[in-house]
Amino acid sequence: MATLADVQKQAASLPEEDRAKLACFLLESLPPSDYDVSDEEVAERAREMNAGEVQLLTFEELRAGVMSDLGRQ
Repeated sequence: MATLADVQKQAASLPEEDRAKLACFLLESLPPSDYDVSDEEVAERAREMNAGEVQLLTFEELRAGVMSDLGRQ
């Protein structure tokens, strides 16, 4: 059986269209996400961010909040 590294190397050598088809196949093979966000919601959040209507977090701030919610430090 091929290893992940073998498959990655083979996939990287495919033409762009075939890599896109493979990516779609792999994504569709995964279980549904716990989060369902519409394209409209993504567009609205991007608009709010670009308009400066929301306060952005750094990765460190996000991580600290998640870890705090999980009871970790």
